[in-house]
Amino acid sequence: MEGEDAIFSWFKSAKPVEDTKPMRDRLDEFERRIRYVEQDWTEVYNKFRTLQMRVAKQVQRLDANSSQEGGKGDGETQFVDSGLSAAGSSLSPRMQRIQKEILERRQRMPAAPVAKEGGE
Repeated sequence: MEGEDAIFSWFKSAKPVEDTKPMRDRLDEFERRIRYVEQDWTEVYNKFRTLQMRVAKQVQRLDANSSQEGGKGDGETQFVDSGLSAAGSSLSPRMQRIQKEILERRQRMPAAPVAKEGGE
């Protein structure tokens, strides 16, 4: 029991910490910083989530448009048409009409001869 009394007597003789104010101030500062980081992270996450949902909706619309255009013509025409709908989704109605006219002119033009390698 003598050893146990020595341990407890050490606890009794230990001096209490007199000034914990600087430590409390530091702890309060850390807690404030953590709250700020959590709020900032929440804002960033919400912005990311909103952007993700917009992209998902746009992909869904493009898929719906391409499936509606799926029955048209040959594969090249389908590719051009789906390219028009993909590019047209971010263009104004006027720009969509101009883009469509350009693509129609390109389709009407005869294919340019392909140059062979070696200059032949």
